[in-house]
Amino acid sequence: MKKSINRFLLKILLFVIPVLFFFEILFRLGFAPIITNSTLFDVKMLAVQKHHIKNIKLLAMGSSITLYELNSDSIVQNFNLPYYNFASWGLQIADMNKLLASLVKTNKPKYIIICSSFPDFVSPPNNSYLNYINTSNYIKDNFPEFFYFKTYNSIHQVIRRKFNTYPLYLDNWGGASLSARLRNVNSEKWKEHDIFPTKYTPGNYKALDSLGAFLFEQKIKLIFVQVPIKKSYINSDQSKRVILAHFDRCKSIVEGKGGIYLNYYNTTIFTDSLFIDQYHLQDAGSLILTKEIVADLKKVIK
Repeated sequence: MKKSINRFLLKILLFVIPVLFFFEILFRLGFAPIITNSTLFDVKMLAVQKHHIKNIKLLAMGSSITLYELNSDSIVQNFNLPYYNFASWGLQIADMNKLLASLVKTNKPKYIIICSSFPDFVSPPNNSYLNYINTSNYIKDNFPEFFYFKTYNSIHQVIRRKFNTYPLYLDNWGGASLSARLRNVNSEKWKEHDIFPTKYTPGNYKALDSLGAFLFEQKIKLIFVQVPIKKSYINSDQSKRVILAHFDRCKSIVEGKGGIYLNYYNTTIFTDSLFIDQYHLQDAGSLILTKEIVADLKKVIK
């Protein structure tokens, strides 16, 4: 009986070792596991693991708005604090709420900056981020290959993601730039008018309130930045009332939880030529915005 069990265990071992070896080779060749359904988020989290990025005291979080509009060079030149931009495409406030609960444990930041606008409040949370959040930090830091097995994606899907990924060049602090000549800007994006609010907006306001309460308990200062919006977006009295109500709601939630609310909606400074669509600034605009943010943050960050 004992010999049969030993033989069975040996067969399992002989089967498992080649499988593990194959996935390790795959990982080292750059065919990373699919952790979530956000390619950019997965790339960033693997970069964080590879470069041992921890103990970030000035932590930026958000959607593509924070990714593109917070200029990394300006931030690191003005603040002598470990900094990293964890922002990723499409993150909603509800996603940020869950992800920051995890990131706070590993980084213990003093300040969290969220650059935001109304698109961060229009969709439901992305539950695939739970694959990352609910995995132990030890596994994430030491065995990211584990995600090949946890998320059950085929080899074909892993390979296809690598070759179909939109090219993006991140700087050393996780930020990115966005630039295009005005004549090359997508005309549909330029004229697009997103629906706001949606049925998911109240849930995202609730998530912002929950996030503010959590950071207050952790003695972490939340700095919530309302970024500029292209002038043509607010093209009626109704749209103006909706956006102003959004500003007031965010300000009330953030300040009610001890955070700092900064609003840079200013169509005189941020003219249409600085935008690439309704709410994303090009490089020149992000430099102007970050300069203003830095000036205000110097009153807070000592």
